[in-house]
Amino acid sequence: MQNLYDHYKLCPDLKPKQICLVLEQCMQGKFIRLYHEHVPAHRLSNDSLSNLLQAMVIRFSGLGAETIARCYLNKRGEKPRADEGHLRCTVSRPEPGVLRCYCGTGTVAWSDQVIRASVFRSGASAT
Repeated sequence: MQNLYDHYKLCPDLKPKQICLVLEQCMQGKFIRLYHEHVPAHRLSNDSLSNLLQAMVIRFSGLGAETIARCYLNKRGEKPRADEGHLRCTVSRPEPGVLRCYCGTGTVAWSDQVIRASVFRSGASAT
């Protein structure tokens, strides 16, 4: 059975009731960390968090107005074509009890948040 958790770039300082925010950008083939901060979870709604991650990617990737507009288009129709890469957001579970929201490609922003404190870093696996 494949491991459900990827443990990719986990913050060792993440605690329950916090959101860990990270922004990285690919420069010369390496991802450079531009921002890392922990904020109280009650300060960001899910919608605000998604908007924040997208805003960080837009700001630091240097996207122009045309590309940004195309990132928000749906796939119904071909002209203009929707951009599905720059601001695509996905959700993963990097470790038991943690939810990661991830946005971007060459410039990436993500958040990690403890959603099940009972299994978070306890050595137990979430079901």
